[in-house]
Amino acid sequence: MIKKILIIIVFVITTNSLFAQQFRQKIHLLKSSYITNALNLTSKEAEKFWPVYNLYSDKIHELKFELEGNLDKKLLKNGNLAAISDSDAEKYLNNSLQMEQEIVTQKIKMQKELSKIISSKKIILLQKAEKDFNRRMLQEYGRRKGMMKQ
Repeated sequence: MIKKILIIIVFVITTNSLFAQQFRQKIHLLKSSYITNALNLTSKEAEKFWPVYNLYSDKIHELKFELEGNLDKKLLKNGNLAAISDSDAEKYLNNSLQMEQEIVTQKIKMQKELSKIISSKKIILLQKAEKDFNRRMLQEYGRRKGMMKQ
């Protein structure tokens, strides 16, 4: 009986993990398509652009995820914000600033690398396209979430 329950649990976890991975891949493909269209990349530009963009955007995403997760970990560990000592709060703030600085450093590196591949105007279009894509994703999420509540 326990063996069957364990098998079911492993199956559910694996299924959820695969679903989440497929969802992330779908979002990544949509974003890639959106950016390619917004920048009107030639095939030559796209060939050089995507490896650089993916490298830096993945690094930036990891840093942001870690930055946002650090406070949550502190809160879970201590129960709430009031339970965090002043020294821990100061360490958290200093660490946050260092991580934000690293995010900016990665953005600067990405911009320098991309400027060798695409024009400055296209880099500005890239920034706009990223914001527009994220806004559209949030709007779609809100719309779907609203539909689910009805």
